[in-house]
Amino acid sequence: MQSSDKTILQLASYAGKLLIEAEAEGYRVERTVKQILEVAKVNYLDVYSSASGLFINLEESIDDQQSDTTTLVVRVQNRSNQIFKIDRVNAVTYDFIDQRINAEEALRQLKAIPETEFTAHNNFVSMFILIMAYIALFDGQPGDLVISLIPSILILFFLLSDDNFGMNSFLINVFMTASLSFVLPLIAYYVTDNFNPNIVISATLMPLYPGTAFTNGIRDAIRGDYSTALTRFIDALLTALSLALGVALGLVLSNGVITLWN
Repeated sequence: MQSSDKTILQLASYAGKLLIEAEAEGYRVERTVKQILEVAKVNYLDVYSSASGLFINLEESIDDQQSDTTTLVVRVQNRSNQIFKIDRVNAVTYDFIDQRINAEEALRQLKAIPETEFTAHNNFVSMFILIMAYIALFDGQPGDLVISLIPSILILFFLLSDDNFGMNSFLINVFMTASLSFVLPLIAYYVTDNFNPNIVISATLMPLYPGTAFTNGIRDAIRGDYSTALTRFIDALLTALSLALGVALGLVLSNGVITLWN
């Protein structure tokens, strides 16, 4: 394989990896990788994408009797909903296909895509506003809106510190929701009862449910990619289970503390 073709292969595999990490649909990943690799004009090309990895197999002729076969496997372990990454990868891909940039520049632009689109401050403000919006939707009172600052801080703390805990996303979700469902009833019982902890907990859980992953799983299933769809369904189910388990654990502990002290 020539040096230019190797760069194109690196570009295709990295673009596919970014799309899988951003929870793009399986058909979108395969289409993008094929579009990039077709620029190299290989004899045979096949791409398979799943929610946990990318498999690329291509064959290039050396002469009339020999050919060079390359198989590449890219493992993906961490996934999160990052729509801005999908948009940036698509933009770079079409710039490369239309020959507005070369493979080296396209790869450089992909590697320059940040991990997150917003700062921690922006994430906190948006989470706080979103929780307050759900509280208003649930007919909450002004006290509920004020107390929603506490779960917003807890969520941001766990999301920003997940790498430091050395735990997977399931355990992070359990500890995060257990913390807020443990603290809020205690505040309502011992500090102030000017808010409804049930409304605040329900509003806090709404942004955490994996609606996008479940929707993408349905889209993959409709297009016949059942393995990827099944993986997304299981991911969504485990996420919802972790949230429910954490809330149940926190409520049990808070009720135990209140009962013990009374």
